[in-house]
Amino acid sequence: MAPKRARPSPVWDFMEKVSPTLVKCIVCNSHLSYNKCTSTMMKHLKTKHPIEFNGSYQTTPPQPTGTTISVTDNGHGQQGEVAAPEVGIQPTLKDVFSKREVYKDGGHKKQQLDSLVVKMIVKDMQPLSVVEDEGFRELVTGLDPRYTLPSRRDLVRTHLPRLFQLEKQRLHEELASANYIALTTDIWTSRQTRGYITVTAHYILPRWSLQSCVLETARLKKEHTAENIADEIRRVCNEWDVLHKACCIVTDNGANIVAAVTKCLQIKQVPCFAHTLNLVVQSAIKNSEEVRKVREKVKAIVTFFHHSVKASDKLAEKQEEKGLQKKKLITDVDTRWNSIYYMLERFDEQYEVITTTLCLLGKHQMCLSSDELETVKNTVQVLEPFEEATREMSAEKITTLSKIIPLIRALQDCTVTRKASIFSLCDELQKQFTKKFTGMEANFHIAAGTLLDPRFKKVPFADSGNSKMIEERLIKIMKPAVGNEGDQQASSSIVTHQESQTPERKKTLWKMFDEKVERTVKAGQSYSAGPHIDMRRYLEEPLTAREADPI
Repeated sequence: MAPKRARPSPVWDFMEKVSPTLVKCIVCNSHLSYNKCTSTMMKHLKTKHPIEFNGSYQTTPPQPTGTTISVTDNGHGQQGEVAAPEVGIQPTLKDVFSKREVYKDGGHKKQQLDSLVVKMIVKDMQPLSVVEDEGFRELVTGLDPRYTLPSRRDLVRTHLPRLFQLEKQRLHEELASANYIALTTDIWTSRQTRGYITVTAHYILPRWSLQSCVLETARLKKEHTAENIADEIRRVCNEWDVLHKACCIVTDNGANIVAAVTKCLQIKQVPCFAHTLNLVVQSAIKNSEEVRKVREKVKAIVTFFHHSVKASDKLAEKQEEKGLQKKKLITDVDTRWNSIYYMLERFDEQYEVITTTLCLLGKHQMCLSSDELETVKNTVQVLEPFEEATREMSAEKITTLSKIIPLIRALQDCTVTRKASIFSLCDELQKQFTKKFTGMEANFHIAAGTLLDPRFKKVPFADSGNSKMIEERLIKIMKPAVGNEGDQQASSSIVTHQESQTPERKKTLWKMFDEKVERTVKAGQSYSAGPHIDMRRYLEEPLTAREADPI
């Protein structure tokens, strides 16, 4: 008898041989190399044609067990019937792949997939129990049946510690390459009333990219005195070897943490602008009687809808009738002034359906009068630039120190232009600005940051004497590095502002600044650049677009 021929691979149902070294896919007419191995064709079919790959097909009709077939002369003059061999359904490619061995522990593919799972858990803040979830396990099996997820125990004992050490080593090397590091720190309390301190580092790499990283979040078990806070910050910084590189530490205005930085650590302390701005707005709203009363009344309405299923369902019904997007009302939080703005903004947006719903529920006494509604609208208009400023200063990937003086001026200008619309709030905001932000232009670190930012330079300064003083001090710092080139009179320069290609969502905050830049261009205003040629050349250069990255 002739030897039994091997069954051809099912992949040939979708391929045809063009030459001894070339095959063609009959699905997409693509040509593939062929060296007597079907792995390339299988990979093509699996990635390009998953339906065909997963499809069920047969090349030979199944024959029931026990049937017979006729046999003619076999060379010995014999004829008759013999039992037909069992012929099963040919397996699909999916079945072929699923029967292959699983990835071995310690193998390259297993380690690669384990690493991706751990990184997903870390990046997406997933619980470790996700590897035990039935749905997730089914998903992974469907994607690759040969891969077995690591157990929760393996994650805790092996994978996470290994990833932590790798990341720690990488960050140590990155911090070592930075010349100067700015730190931010804050003390906060968890829901379990436990005290914690977080220390974050901000630095510029040699390739001129701004980076931020959390060095540590540590439990504060001791009393929150200046000495104890300083000891904890010192411990974290020494562990990362960055204390000697710390040029300043940004904190809130708490007396204990300010003393820890300035007196105990003797490092320059920069007050958090967003935190100070929060105090300004909170105090202004508290001292403005008309705004405070309206805020309390709106909050009572929002609380009513949050606590009543019937009321919230009725509100959603009326929103649908009016063709409005279904939005829940927002309540304010005492520690975040922005929440007041968001609450009043949403209330003003949904005022008509809110009032209709209250009347239908027999809550007429809760409705706002026309004067109170006008106060809501004016308050939203006044606070809009403050919300934009807070959002800008909360970014991580852009420099923020140089924006403090421009933002203070911009917010003051916005407050003055709106003073006639709601006098009490604007008046209180101006009082709080004077109280909290006086002397910012004379603060060397903040003013130098603004002057050296190519987007701003001297334009935001209200007092030209302050910018001149900062300029001269910078020149003295520069001289040891570049040499004294002698006093030279600066030539006249015109400051220009490049048009931004990126549209802004809101223009209320920066409108006055942009108009001042345009007036400066038209007037051909000159600036005295001082004796240093480099400083003169820098100040004579056109302003960079305000939306650009100053680094």
